[in-house]
Amino acid sequence: MTRAEPEEGDTTGPVPLTILTGFLGAGKTTLLNRILTEDHGLRVGVLVNDFGPINIDADLVVGVDDGLVSLANGCVCCQIRDDLLGAVDQLLDGASPPEYILLEASGVADPLGIWSTFSDSAAHERIRLDSITCVVDADQAFAHVDDAPELLMLKLRQIGCADLVIINKADLAGPDQVEMVRRWIEHNFRRVRMIEATRARVPNEVLLGVGRFDPSRLERGSGGDHGDHGDHGDHGDHGDHGETFATWGYETEQPMSLAALEKMIRRRLPGDVYRCKGVIHAAEEPGRRVILQSVGRRAEITIGDPWGERPPVTRIVAIGRAGGMDDDELSAAFDACLWGTDADSGTEPRDDGGGPQTATPARR
Repeated sequence: MTRAEPEEGDTTGPVPLTILTGFLGAGKTTLLNRILTEDHGLRVGVLVNDFGPINIDADLVVGVDDGLVSLANGCVCCQIRDDLLGAVDQLLDGASPPEYILLEASGVADPLGIWSTFSDSAAHERIRLDSITCVVDADQAFAHVDDAPELLMLKLRQIGCADLVIINKADLAGPDQVEMVRRWIEHNFRRVRMIEATRARVPNEVLLGVGRFDPSRLERGSGGDHGDHGDHGDHGDHGDHGETFATWGYETEQPMSLAALEKMIRRRLPGDVYRCKGVIHAAEEPGRRVILQSVGRRAEITIGDPWGERPPVTRIVAIGRAGGMDDDELSAAFDACLWGTDADSGTEPRDDGGGPQTATPARR
């Protein structure tokens, strides 16, 4: 794992960004419209190529300033013109900087090419890639298999870049077609996290990883269903999505191995788990809180502030498919990361508390 010191005095860190990709008509704009109109209480910045398809209801608009449209639910919408980095800076330098940024890629764009725009060090100080999410139209996934095979390959490239794949329009496609799309993706890529959806209805906790799905709230014991589970947590409903998605919690006072945890997420975490977040009591950093954020197989481990008067304890919450997360399997996976087990790295723990650092493991 590579580590880099954050800037002196930086208390907020870079803003997480999700690149939303998917072929034309897959449902990306439907998903964005939902975020822009929901009363979710999150400050989300949305970057789009064209305001035209976005349903910005005049009743929701509370201000327009230099191309930024501010909405009553805290969202800010910005049109990308010629300068992508400039559009991001415009969002971040506004009066109410977003907690999260969603960037809608063109339906024929290569998402990795977009992310390369943010590869310089100055961008890394302000932006953190949280995920690349691909929306797939289950009903039309194979529409170009005969007449335009290059478009089918473009869809595969978009899926191959993704940490999460939303198999959208499941109601139109039907279960047999959805299963065919799943098998097609699994045939081409190993262990891609896939979520079935109708009209792009996916919980914000899956898509954005903010709000209620927040390790700081776990620490305060106000995380809804994952507040008091003892050593290993239980499943719980997730708002209106309770029939499709569920949460699972884990808690232990034993220190964990960061190397083992990162390896487990990349290689062993069940495919029905879409996101994990938590505060870690790490053997390698006994004096400091460690923040875990993962989406798909992407894991980010951040060495944070000292525990202070707070008792060191690991609290992790996972969100995934309802009925698909096995308690025993998940418990065994995280238990294997406890310090002193066969799975840990054997690295000597640090006893000096260290300084604030960031560890970003390899993506694949």
